[in-house]
Amino acid sequence: MKVQAQSAKTQHFGLFILTGMFLIITTTGFARMAYGIVLPFMQEGLSLSTSKSGLLGTILFLGYLLTVGMSGVFTLRLGAKRVLLIGGLFVFVGLFGLVFVPSFWWAAFCMLFAGGGSALVYTPLMSIAISWFPDKKGTVMGLLLSGAGIGMLLSGFFVPFMIQQFPAYSWRAVWLLFSLITLAVLLLALVALVDPHESSDHHKKEKTSVWKNKTLYLIAWLYFAVGIVYLIPNIYQTSYMISNGISSALAGTVYAVAGIFSICGGPVWGMVSDRIGAKKALIAALLLSVIGDIIPIIFGNVTGFILSAIIWGSSLGGVLLLIQVKASQQVSPKYVSMAIGFISIFYAIGQMLGPGLAGWLIEYAGGYATAYGFGALVFLVCLFLGLGLQSDKQTAVNAQAGANS
Repeated sequence: MKVQAQSAKTQHFGLFILTGMFLIITTTGFARMAYGIVLPFMQEGLSLSTSKSGLLGTILFLGYLLTVGMSGVFTLRLGAKRVLLIGGLFVFVGLFGLVFVPSFWWAAFCMLFAGGGSALVYTPLMSIAISWFPDKKGTVMGLLLSGAGIGMLLSGFFVPFMIQQFPAYSWRAVWLLFSLITLAVLLLALVALVDPHESSDHHKKEKTSVWKNKTLYLIAWLYFAVGIVYLIPNIYQTSYMISNGISSALAGTVYAVAGIFSICGGPVWGMVSDRIGAKKALIAALLLSVIGDIIPIIFGNVTGFILSAIIWGSSLGGVLLLIQVKASQQVSPKYVSMAIGFISIFYAIGQMLGPGLAGWLIEYAGGYATAYGFGALVFLVCLFLGLGLQSDKQTAVNAQAGANS
């Protein structure tokens, strides 16, 4: 019986990972990260100004910010699978609505739906993952998180292909394809995902103690700091390379290298976390992030940028993953969605402030090197904050003590 149960769990692991990755690919990769690739064609088709097209991106992000903090509460009240499916339906409605948009305000409404739905998928999915596979939480979360990078990679292929094949419909054909794929994935999730049921007398007491957890607040502020500088190399590396006399074609290739390593980084860091502990893995990933930002300042040639792209491409996704793993360790599986949703508010605010701050540093405070130096400094501060976190063993002991009290 034990062998059969283990075999069933192994089969469920493979199906869950496949379904979860598809969900992240569609509701994060297609719904949030593909906008930048579709933007030039959409801007031309709707005759949008640069400011209005940028505002659409802000509204997409605002939708995410409005729901990410409530995703944990909804998960507790309605169940992880139900919230996940509702969020996925929001994403589908948003993407499908973009096929028919006649104006800016219609597009803004659809963007708000897609962004809000995206947050309602991610945190409940992580809650299900940790509930089913507590011993492999780093590996599972890393594999799921890689779906965002895969979604970006697929978007880079699908967008020019669809526009070339269906020139009369152009960007509308892209959103139609993305919405139909999202709907198919939702139907798969409806059948394949199983919501874990957990009952315990101490849940009400633990729910209150979640908000008194000082370590969770420290992790939240660490996530905020990472959010501020996370996008600096992602947004500005190509421009930095071009400003140093490197061709745009070569700069694009180096950026693609970073993208490929970002897909692999999450699962690798997740497996490392499961072996040596999330705290040690997080310190290592933050150290690499510091190095990745410093290298272009010292070595502003092609080799330096390639090395930097490999380092930050593989480590930055790991930093996000490992912060979430540390947050999940502070609570029982039932409250993981609340913990991740809570710290994600801090990250989202940091991510909203970061690009503008970096742009100001580049324009008024010394150029790209200053922005990269600022990123390295913040990552270094985060490293010292990370050293103050409890070890995984101590966290487990404290969690068990809280559960028994």
